[in-house]
Amino acid sequence: MLGKLTKWASLGKAAEIPERATEASTKSPDQKAPTAKVTEKAAPRPTNASISLEPKPKPDVRTESSTGLSKSVEARPHAEVKFYLGDKNYGFLLNPEGGKDILIHRSSVIDGTVPQKGAVYWYELGVDHKQRACAVNAFLKAAPQPIPIPAINRDTKELFEWAFIPLFSRDSTSKAISDLAALALTEDWRYRESHTESFDEFGILRNYIKFTFTRLRHEGKVITGERFATFNTGLVDRFYDPIYALFEKNDRPSPPWKWRSFCVSGQGEEGKLLARTFEPLPKAASYFTNIDDLYFDAEAPFDEDVKHIVLDGIKRDRYPHDFLDAYAGGFSLQEYISNRDTYLTRVADRLNEDDPMFRRFRNRLSDAIRLARKRVSWNYRAVVPQYYPKHNLMSFLLPISLMDDTKVDAALVVQSIRVDGKLRYQGYTIYPLAYAYRNARLVAKPISDWLDPERILGS
Repeated sequence: MLGKLTKWASLGKAAEIPERATEASTKSPDQKAPTAKVTEKAAPRPTNASISLEPKPKPDVRTESSTGLSKSVEARPHAEVKFYLGDKNYGFLLNPEGGKDILIHRSSVIDGTVPQKGAVYWYELGVDHKQRACAVNAFLKAAPQPIPIPAINRDTKELFEWAFIPLFSRDSTSKAISDLAALALTEDWRYRESHTESFDEFGILRNYIKFTFTRLRHEGKVITGERFATFNTGLVDRFYDPIYALFEKNDRPSPPWKWRSFCVSGQGEEGKLLARTFEPLPKAASYFTNIDDLYFDAEAPFDEDVKHIVLDGIKRDRYPHDFLDAYAGGFSLQEYISNRDTYLTRVADRLNEDDPMFRRFRNRLSDAIRLARKRVSWNYRAVVPQYYPKHNLMSFLLPISLMDDTKVDAALVVQSIRVDGKLRYQGYTIYPLAYAYRNARLVAKPISDWLDPERILGS
């Protein structure tokens, strides 16, 4: 009898896993484990790289993790995203063992995140239908580290290396920029960075076209053919029809294209040429890839490099001069005009060497940042998204009141990051309002009450 019981027990253990598999196969779709449900919903389209989830054998290490996965996190490999093609829904991970890169498909990511270059993902190793190594049951371990944000490089030559386009002129304006301003929905395009400079009547529009082109190149939305090329400017006419930039082959060796016109598809001779030549027409630039680019969580942890914001901001002429006069030991307009860079560096150095004065300056700035965060928690529209062309990054602008709590004087640049999946923010630098508006206009015309060109530049 004892021998029969022993045999029965051993048979029971051996049958345990098949019994579980049988039970799982008999469940209704609504009863399936979370992993199975997510995998079903994210099945790849036939046109993309299709993956057959055939994980290679691994030790049976189990955990009660929140993802419902059978493997413990520690038992899984993890690797950095080498690159990811968002329009094709796949990319590659760097092989931690030094072999061939590992394919990662959107359908194999089970936590809903979109892989980005530099991010690190936990995964199980599988093979696709071509027997290539691929990641399955992948989920985010660490978001990509933010790239330090410099000021926008206003002297970029990317558009001008691609095409000849007369955005500048020795006269009051150029044909290209005046044609575009006349065609587009009426808007205030004036720009001047400080009150000591004269107005550039189309400064914001020039900046917009240059850096919109940069974003479109990142997204692969600049369309070229044998004779003509085009891109969607993101602007509209008074009937809200999209405006396109049309180019033709240059008769000189460089650059390869030359500007022909700004036009609306099907309207006029140029618009009819555009419609005949390109089908489908290119889409406008897209700036928001996930909710972190669009929504600012006022309750998330917030860090700020105050010393850098203070000293670098002074050297770059980001603070109102009356604020420097009150909190940085005085301000001389005459010295500023005679040699701006040298004078501002001297003001920053003087502040850095005077600890009591630096603390007073820093405390006032910190109070202004705390007030801005409260303002954003009360009204989500108080925060404005902006785009950094040089590093292809989105960030936020927060309103900063330095001299008077009821008046916005500057904007704080804030970058969202995720650490172990948790959202937090990093304050990087400060901008004068005109500079902030120009950068924000790349994404969309701001509707915030504090970032308005008429209030910034004057009526």
